[in-house]
Amino acid sequence: EKFSFECTANSSVQDLMRVIRSQADSLLQIDEKELAAMRIGLAHSISRYKLKFSPDKVDTMIVQAIALLDDLDKEINNYIMRCKEWYGWHFPELAKIVQDNVAFCKIVLRIGYRTAG
Repeated sequence: EKFSFECTANSSVQDLMRVIRSQADSLLQIDEKELAAMRIGLAHSISRYKLKFSPDKVDTMIVQAIALLDDLDKEINNYIMRCKEWYGWHFPELAKIVQDNVAFCKIVLRIGYRTAG
């Protein structure tokens, strides 16, 4: 609209573009390796543009993932410490017998609650 010319997109245009692409090395007088490198670079640029991809964002995501993993590790350790403390009232020797945290939790689930009677 700004340039006041009409754009046409149909199968004839697609066929024409296919022929131009297949003959691009002879039309542009560029060797095949350089043309292939240019195609790959263009494809990567278009992909980044479409995805709004930034290499800096990848670094940020990795840092955030590591921070999240550290936070989860701290929370899991807090829950296990509470579990050992609270279950210690029922079976105080268990924490000394079983050192592995996952095994401790599985044993607590297996033994169950203390019931009167």
